[in-house]
Amino acid sequence: MGLFGHILEDADTHFIDKTYYINAGKYRRYNGQSILSRIVDVKTLFFNLRDIVKLLIGTVESFWLLIRIRPNVIFIKGGYVGVPVGLAARFLRIPYVTHDSDALPGLTNRIIADKARANAVGMPSGYYPYPLEKTKYVGIPITKDFTEISEETRNKKRKELDLKASDFLVLITGGSNGALRLDNIVHDSIKELLESNPRLYIVHQVGKDNEEIYSDYPTHLHSKIRVAAFLRPLSEYISAADAVIARAGATTITEIGAQKKPLILVPNPYLSGGHQLKNARVYKDKNAALVVNENKALKDPQALAEAIKEIISSSELSDELGENLHKVTRRDAAKKISELLIDIAHKKGI
Repeated sequence: MGLFGHILEDADTHFIDKTYYINAGKYRRYNGQSILSRIVDVKTLFFNLRDIVKLLIGTVESFWLLIRIRPNVIFIKGGYVGVPVGLAARFLRIPYVTHDSDALPGLTNRIIADKARANAVGMPSGYYPYPLEKTKYVGIPITKDFTEISEETRNKKRKELDLKASDFLVLITGGSNGALRLDNIVHDSIKELLESNPRLYIVHQVGKDNEEIYSDYPTHLHSKIRVAAFLRPLSEYISAADAVIARAGATTITEIGAQKKPLILVPNPYLSGGHQLKNARVYKDKNAALVVNENKALKDPQALAEAIKEIISSSELSDELGENLHKVTRRDAAKKISELLIDIAHKKGI
């Protein structure tokens, strides 16, 4: 059982009839890494060779599993566990659907997508390399607490944070991967802004063990900053915010877009394939987010500070960004995906 296999152990049996486990192999590669670097990286090379064997075993396991349960349709969300399932389904001629959240398809879906009955995607279809007739723009499933947030919830959370109606709250959420660099950028960017903007307040979800990041700030600014490694429920903090700074993960963008918030993206440039860079480009093209280059911001903290200033000083820009992000955010993705799978299972439409 893999790292996240425990997630399904206590799954509600009303929704999941049975869970099966197979072997799968991961191909490790890093954005910007040269071919020579990959060759001399002995540790990574060893794990990749080992996982080729796991992939072969998993494909055989998937083959016998699919013969046994004979599904009408298979949904493959991506991730390396989808490769053996997709290869076995292709051989057995069982229809399957791939789904990409990011604008850059993952390696798994690039391997198996050509024989998929449909390629469901999380962002507008024109950004993907799939045939348009097979590409289905369905969006990215998110939970109801992001799509059904109320004004009452927003007001309650702002009251909990001791905010007045005129106060401007910026929420920063970077996730765990690469959060330290984003934390440092924000730390170096907002001190002057807090000094010069009495109505500016910050809630910062920081990386692990980084809760003391603002300890060097003047004491009088500490009351304007809330820091936590986890913000739960995050949907309420987004609702309370007047603007959000985030990495360019597809699901996070969708959660923010569902609430119509102006967004500043600082994409992580080092993740596989540079997919966050492409995600950010999609929303910049749609005038649905401001994008700050991480490397530039590490050298010059004013790069992020200027983006924050733009949103604070212009309600027109703030409203425009929020509206455009909301328009490009599909809020019924789970329903769209379900309908697509049912249509294919019943041999309709596709």
